[in-house]
Amino acid sequence: MTARERKLCTMSLTADELRKAIENLIDAKLHDALYRPGGLDRLRAHRMTGVASPDIRAAEQKLEEVLSETLTPRPPAPSYRRRPRKIEGVELISTD
Repeated sequence: MTARERKLCTMSLTADELRKAIENLIDAKLHDALYRPGGLDRLRAHRMTGVASPDIRAAEQKLEEVLSETLTPRPPAPSYRRRPRKIEGVELISTD
């Protein structure tokens, strides 16, 4: 796998994690608003005061974790050089 392929694979995994975290937050808010008594009032209060149900707080925290992992720069993968093999009777010349 080339470096470009690894980068694309990492980006797609990160995008998938981010999409899942956003969907989870939307689902938590919809569930709270539609299926619990007084849900719309609670949702409105959450927008004004920041107080939310435990499910919504957990979904928000998960989204923040995914975002912080996404935005944190990762160190580049180490590149390894192969050592030249020892061959009897042949002089090896460095290409560096």
